[in-house]
Amino acid sequence: MSALTEPAPGRTDAATPAPARPARLRVAAPPGTTGPACRPDATRPPRVRRVRLGAARTVTDDDAVPRPLAPQPDPGLPDPTAQCCSVVRAAVEVLRGERSPAQLARWVTPRVLDQLTERARLAREHRPAAAPNRPVLVRRVRLVRLGEDVAEATVVLDDDGRVRAAAARLEARRGVWRVAVLELG
Repeated sequence: MSALTEPAPGRTDAATPAPARPARLRVAAPPGTTGPACRPDATRPPRVRRVRLGAARTVTDDDAVPRPLAPQPDPGLPDPTAQCCSVVRAAVEVLRGERSPAQLARWVTPRVLDQLTERARLAREHRPAAAPNRPVLVRRVRLVRLGEDVAEATVVLDDDGRVRAAAARLEARRGVWRVAVLELG
């Protein structure tokens, strides 16, 4: 016969299991009540219908005027000066044959891209085969903001010893500056 004995306090035997820890509870919000679409200031209380007997119309709380959402601040557009310099410099590199016009498609309007592609094709037909010696350098830029989403710039470039001037009109579309007019001299 075998006898069951209690182990001494502080001692555990291999035959007896260790006491289980109580499971920790995790508290979470019910599904669908978190996230940007469910902000507390964006929700409205349910409408309560009050019906007056003998009345011609039904009245709701606050005469059904929705509570306005908190206005979200407009992030604003970045300063277009650096982007304008980069686009004008890249446009001159397209004319020199160092860059593909397709690389500018994101930063210019389709009309400007078509005009630049045609001008690059004409320049390629009449250009000597010698490669340029130095990269295009931006010497000076003057940018004027005409409004929240319109700017005009004049850029002076050093193109392999020749001074070039370029004028660009930038417009903001979908939060991104794009060159809408480009004149290279």
